[in-house]
Amino acid sequence: MAPLTRRDFMMGVLPLLGCTPRARGRTGRLAGPNRVLNVCLCHLDVHVGALERNCAALEAAMRLAAKHGAQWFVTPELALSGYHFDRHIGTDWIAPGPDRYARRLGERAQALGLALVLGHAERVSGRLYNTLFAIDANGRLRGRHHKINTIPVSEDWSSRGRSPNVFELDRTRVGPLICADAWPTNHARTLKQQGAEMLVSCANWARGEHGPGDTWERRSAETDLPLFVCNRTGTDDGLDFRSAQSVLSHRGRRLFSLDAATTTLAMLAWDRSARRLVQVERWALR
Repeated sequence: MAPLTRRDFMMGVLPLLGCTPRARGRTGRLAGPNRVLNVCLCHLDVHVGALERNCAALEAAMRLAAKHGAQWFVTPELALSGYHFDRHIGTDWIAPGPDRYARRLGERAQALGLALVLGHAERVSGRLYNTLFAIDANGRLRGRHHKINTIPVSEDWSSRGRSPNVFELDRTRVGPLICADAWPTNHARTLKQQGAEMLVSCANWARGEHGPGDTWERRSAETDLPLFVCNRTGTDDGLDFRSAQSVLSHRGRRLFSLDAATTTLAMLAWDRSARRLVQVERWALR
């Protein structure tokens, strides 16, 4: 069977999900910018320990996303360093955040008119954290979240965060999670109680025995919130992410999922008023 083309996907698969393809205006953004939010998930092939290489790849991906009308650009967990970075480059490089790499990406995002949700490591008062940074399209830091459910052994370098807190990005109240933070019910529930309108997660979560299973569907059902998950591809010291999935779940259903062997961008047009997915586009980064 021949693989689906983009047109096949747009015209055939999306209607089955209750989604309708939408026409673009001259700016490349969907009509009704206050209503429809274009969220780009960067399903990145992260190279462990290669900070400069990963930063350059993210810059190239942001340029492509902006060209196609993205408004938000979301990265995987630890998108600049890779997951097992400490085995390769140690932890001495980790600086107070946003560090020079995060600032560089924030400045690039600002120049392109993008809001950036970045998974990266940071140092705070001598402690190290696995962090999600939220930087708006004007280059302002709007929020940060420290991963709470850190993984024993693999993330022994990282201190555990405390209770998650909602931040506002483009007039939307966002509940941040990092990977296994979605595993228990309490973090997503706390964000819902704080008034979150959507949940966004950076992830390094491979499929298999210890994979996410239906975690994202369960959290979206319990909170009645859309959950956008930006996962990754590639390999990382024995971990194989080539079948890992980036996902959008809502009301207990997976509306979108993506796995790819190479870096791929997926732009999800989310109708904030109707709370529905209205368009999906994807591009491979070459």
